[in-house]
Amino acid sequence: MKKYIAALLCFVMFFTLVSCSSQSETVPEYEAGISGDAVDLKGTKIIVGMAKADVSEGGHPTLTYIDNTELGDLAIQRVKDVQDRFNCKIQISTADIPGDVAYTNTLGGLYVYDYLIEYSYWLVNYLKSGVFVDLTGIDNLDVFDETKWGSRYMRVSTMYNGAIYGVLPALHPLRLQNSPSNIVAINEKYIADLTATDPRDYFENGEWNWDTFDKCLKTFAHTGVTSNEFVYSLATRHQRFYLGLAACNGFIAMKFNDDGSFEYGATSDNAIKAYHKVYDWLFGETAMNILDSGSIEGALDDFLDEKAVMSIIDTYMVLGKEKSVAYRIDDFGIVPLPYGPDASGPNNYIYDYECADFTMCIPVTAPDPEVSAMIMNAIYEPFPGFETKEQITEYLIRNYFNDERDAKVFMDIAEDDHVYYHDHYHGFSDMYGQFDNGGVERTVQSFSSRYTKNAEKFLLPSYKTLEQYEEYFHQ
Repeated sequence: MKKYIAALLCFVMFFTLVSCSSQSETVPEYEAGISGDAVDLKGTKIIVGMAKADVSEGGHPTLTYIDNTELGDLAIQRVKDVQDRFNCKIQISTADIPGDVAYTNTLGGLYVYDYLIEYSYWLVNYLKSGVFVDLTGIDNLDVFDETKWGSRYMRVSTMYNGAIYGVLPALHPLRLQNSPSNIVAINEKYIADLTATDPRDYFENGEWNWDTFDKCLKTFAHTGVTSNEFVYSLATRHQRFYLGLAACNGFIAMKFNDDGSFEYGATSDNAIKAYHKVYDWLFGETAMNILDSGSIEGALDDFLDEKAVMSIIDTYMVLGKEKSVAYRIDDFGIVPLPYGPDASGPNNYIYDYECADFTMCIPVTAPDPEVSAMIMNAIYEPFPGFETKEQITEYLIRNYFNDERDAKVFMDIAEDDHVYYHDHYHGFSDMYGQFDNGGVERTVQSFSSRYTKNAEKFLLPSYKTLEQYEEYFHQ
């Protein structure tokens, strides 16, 4: 696994020479190449770059958790413990886009972060430039440990041409589930008022499919008893509805054929069948029962304002502080989008994600990437009392959910192959906005060639890397 290390060391030496010749810099004073519990970093400052967007929930965050909360207090204590253990000072430096800061400074040969926490949405722009360390060559971090660093499918966006540049804090509560899109939120008060079958019951019984979803769309719309206003069955952004349903109909993001060719899932027969189904719902018999919210934020607003029984939203909108479902709706439920006829079964539901929110990367100008990895490895051990999935589930039930089924759904969001990477950057979302006016067949035909070309250029290097290392990943 060390095949890249020689090239990496040469790269770092080159940047160091460039830096010395251009301007002076402050480099932490510790010996390179050290590892293990007996390390004394002699008061060295370890600088962690963190995206401000990750702290938008408010407060002063530690490790992206809000202070003065149960998890925030544990995060503060963890930082103190690691500082004491290695005799170092951990400084969290916030920036709007620390990936930009890392990219610009690293290209100039400058040290700016020992590691950074950033949306992979931004990081995908920089992976090709070689500014981050290939983590497959790091001893102090097992990049293939999915239990600790997140499933391979959640990290596809950090893979490129045989290298893996990012990991996710999988053992810290709720850091993985924040990223995927297209979960169905349910206003349980309306379900009770209507004496209707709860979508959670359908899901629990393996019956949450297109037929039962169709039944919900036809029967949930009603006039409010107290408000006397029309309540829609579903509030959604049309583009997200198309994309989300396709992912739950036997979707394979990149299918490799025996002859070396590939098929891009967004234009596959399975996806096209789902697009047709959404189109029928939006413009057919159920059209009057579906509220076009115009945006994903609008879909959340409409649900919080109780204009719809169900809404398709992003998962971060479920538990985020202040403007979120958990903080605004007293009794709610969550389920995935329904599985389609081409899915392998009730559990073959998939959420798309366009960025992994808390991705951690190490710039190649970090004084010692092994020390960066050592600190990361120590910080992202489980918090006391949150060592198991069951303990985290109990925490969710205590604080957010009224029904343990919702907690289980939320915990499973980022598990195994329930997610796939949707590259939103390179025109891969353009097609979904054209279905309403252009129809399904004509729109797919017009985008098919472009999507295949872009998939080969921008996605194939990532999914080929996943295939290359498939045997190394373990639970």
